[in-house]
Amino acid sequence: MLNSNTLDKFAILLSGVCLVHCLLTPILITLLPIVSSSSLVEDILFHQLMLWAVLPTSVIALFLGCRKHKQFMIAAPGIVGISILVAVAFFGHAWFGIVGEKVATSVGGLVLALSHYLNYRACQDATCEDNNCATKHHH
Repeated sequence: MLNSNTLDKFAILLSGVCLVHCLLTPILITLLPIVSSSSLVEDILFHQLMLWAVLPTSVIALFLGCRKHKQFMIAAPGIVGISILVAVAFFGHAWFGIVGEKVATSVGGLVLALSHYLNYRACQDATCEDNNCATKHHH
């Protein structure tokens, strides 16, 4: 069963994949000039496709986590991170150029990953109010 902890871990992984992509793409374009001709279209497509995975994972994980630990401000950096990623995926190249787009995407991903880490930790620290709780808590 998917729970907030599993989704938070998956969302952090997705942020890492995005960060690695943003760091390696400029290097690959420099080393393999043949890649550069189609890289802009593929890069835009990559960011938009990542949103299909990031958006539902992040929204569900943060919602479930906040419902469990009641620390709703943990979702604030998540909302900021998601907003940055959405804006950059659709307008980043036009607004910031290639390098600025990478930086903005990396910042958005890191902010979102931070929110998921905080959500994960808060869920681990939450005390279960149900005496029949089967969840293993790490206190």
